Amino acid sequence: MTRGFSTNSEVTPNFLQAFDVDDGRAPCPVRTQTVTAPQGLFMMNSEEIETASAKLAERLQKESGGDLKTAVDLGYRLTLARQPMPAEQDRARSYLQDDPARLKGFAWLLFNLDEFIYIR
Repeated sequence: MTRGFSTNSEVTPNFLQAFDVDDGRAPCPVRTQTVTAPQGLFMMNSEEIETASAKLAERLQKESGGDLKTAVDLGYRLTLARQPMPAEQDRARSYLQDDPARLKGFAWLLFNLDEFIYIR
């Protein structure tokens, strides 16, 4: 390392490096688009996503009053800014198996949907 200058890895958090974020110290007129295995692995296995899933599950449980249909609707609204389609609602309710403890896994699933990760 050159004295007085830091490397990108010292400035940018690891999770942002996985997504090729610009460090902001140099002009970046065009961002490259990448889809790499580390990005998918981060979304599936990182502590940040694990924590976010737990927090979202707690919020869904609290704000739905324990009604899992309402929790599914709220989860879609908060993560994807839309209501779930009937088939999505059915799959989510099937996954939850009337068990509020499974909301954390449901939140993880929402965070790992392509629709959550990519702008179309």
